[in-house]
Amino acid sequence: MSQILLIENDESLRSILKLNLIKNLGCEVVEKYSSEDAISLLDILPNIDLVICRDQIDNAQVAYEIAQYLKSSKSEIPLLIIGKKFDSYENSQAIRTDHSWENVIQSAGKIIGMEVNFHTSRVTSDYIPVGVHYFLNINSTSMGCDVYIRVKNGENYQYIKRLHSTDQFERADIEKYKEAGLKEFFIRKEHYPHFVNYVTDQLLLKLDSSSLSQPERICLSAESYEITLERIHTLGIDVYTIAIFEESVKAMESSLKEDNALLDFLHSLRANKHSYAYAHTYLSSLILHKLVDSFEWETPQIKEKLTYIAYFHDISLRDSELMKIHSNAELEDSSLSRSDKNLVLNHALQSAEIIERFPKIPPGVGTILKEHHGSKNGIGFPESLSIAIAPLSMMFIVVEDFVDSFLKIKETPTRDDFESIFAQLQNKYTKVTYSQTLSALKKMTLGR
Repeated sequence: MSQILLIENDESLRSILKLNLIKNLGCEVVEKYSSEDAISLLDILPNIDLVICRDQIDNAQVAYEIAQYLKSSKSEIPLLIIGKKFDSYENSQAIRTDHSWENVIQSAGKIIGMEVNFHTSRVTSDYIPVGVHYFLNINSTSMGCDVYIRVKNGENYQYIKRLHSTDQFERADIEKYKEAGLKEFFIRKEHYPHFVNYVTDQLLLKLDSSSLSQPERICLSAESYEITLERIHTLGIDVYTIAIFEESVKAMESSLKEDNALLDFLHSLRANKHSYAYAHTYLSSLILHKLVDSFEWETPQIKEKLTYIAYFHDISLRDSELMKIHSNAELEDSSLSRSDKNLVLNHALQSAEIIERFPKIPPGVGTILKEHHGSKNGIGFPESLSIAIAPLSMMFIVVEDFVDSFLKIKETPTRDDFESIFAQLQNKYTKVTYSQTLSALKKMTLGR
């Protein structure tokens, strides 16, 4: 089995690369967060097959330091750099920072002599990592497999059984692991197909249950959204991803129709601390559904389309901090890496590309996703409002801006808070559908 050293301190990027290196190359991945830690490992473990790193992490010249170490130690370990190449080390190659993680996996495969097929898993490890949140809704004893945690033992890993297949799963116990910082459990690879089917069935049964209370439905929809997001970024779009997505949307749409939908969601948000991504998705969808009633082109089909737009608009971003950036100034002022900045700049286009791989998506959704920051090609943040984009895109832009401001309010929003938000938005949205949307939103919120 090939062994790859991955140097990356960004949790989201590291998780994506690690899981896909394991899945698509069947390799073992050793993680380090700095060049110093990586060099210490290489001193005692010289048989690494490949080193992958960004050219720079924060202010550290990681690729340069690794290249210098490998050169001085007369090593022949290949070095794959995400960013600028250093010619001083002959056995290195670079990939542009604006390329996707799929390109990184493809390049790694070529270096170690393996052809990558993203539709085929090459997992050879006896254990497969599974996110903790997959276990939150398992409460029976029929799962059929034991569950392990992984602990470091020197430079190797040891897998320790924590939950037996016959154990009763209690949500509170899983929450304790989550609060302690545990992000993933492990199951044996031979149990993985059964496990995926089992968890999917559990979620689908619960999401389809007519006995769910409104808070339960919101909470379950939020957890299903997180699983959909993770699967897209790590395992890709398969029948399970599609099934969970479809039921998650149904649950969300069902809760949106309740008379007290906003109040119920705010209570749920405080009690369960939903992710920023889901809070933004739900509130955007709820407001859009109420708001479109003020326009003559309101139809059930338009509301369905708005739900998908709200659900998918940031689906290409996994990190909530990236989702909070909505202007060139915010992007420039951020301390994000070059690759993360490129992710933000291109995320509208990439979200539109992702949705094309899902069946039964209403026509026109991809276009609105590309335009949801005002650019027709889905790239960047235009400095001025465009009137060349679709009216639904204009509506979404205003609502997203409002929701961003709303979610920054720490306590229960007051009338003064809303007055302040609208005063800021009033100066920005003065044209056609933008202005009409803002007026309708203000009337809906303040009654005038």
